[in-house]
Amino acid sequence: MKRLSILLILSFLLIAGCASSKNTKAAPARQADEKQTWDMMASIPYMTDSSGGTWSYPIFQPAVPADVPGDIYTKLWNINLKTINAGKYDYDAVNFNPSRWITYNESAMSDNFTFTGICADYADYYIFVLKHDAVLLDLLNKGVITINNSTTHRWIEYHTEKNRYIIDPTWCDWDYVGEPAGVYAGNADFAEACRTSFNKDKLIEARSKEWFFRNVKTVTGDENKRVHGL
Repeated sequence: MKRLSILLILSFLLIAGCASSKNTKAAPARQADEKQTWDMMASIPYMTDSSGGTWSYPIFQPAVPADVPGDIYTKLWNINLKTINAGKYDYDAVNFNPSRWITYNESAMSDNFTFTGICADYADYYIFVLKHDAVLLDLLNKGVITINNSTTHRWIEYHTEKNRYIIDPTWCDWDYVGEPAGVYAGNADFAEACRTSFNKDKLIEARSKEWFFRNVKTVTGDENKRVHGL
């Protein structure tokens, strides 16, 4: 019974850390041929109220890193998109039980593959896809790309000589099942905007970049730092 209680406590912590907080920041849309060399906060309009006022989400956009080869950045971005398009975050944590965690086989490379899970599933799927590229696999084996875990979360990192970048596909996703609560309750409002806003495409693209190559030096907020082991 004691062991079961400990497992239940750990499961709650992992579920809570996996979900992005209501104050998470996202990056606005940019063209593929643009290279943003600085971090910026963007304001993405999502609603016009009855008085004609425009409501916007303030969204942080990480710079395209100068110390990461462009082809590597693009490959990792494509994997990020594939992961968040396939995944639907599960606030009810149906996949927390390790015996029920997703086992990926080659069918998971299909563009039609989908899964419902938590941060471990997102990170594991990201790495599963990454391993199909020989260059990226070599970087993984050399420790340039790493799989990172805190007590409540799992994500990817890319390491250069001077910088450490977070790639967090879970926090890049806006779609979910279940009911986010507590500090994550605001995600329901954002998800609704992504489904109904006149600007939904930009909102979704923005969220997909919020934690892609986020330099750890730019991470603020106690919750964001705690979850990512900072």
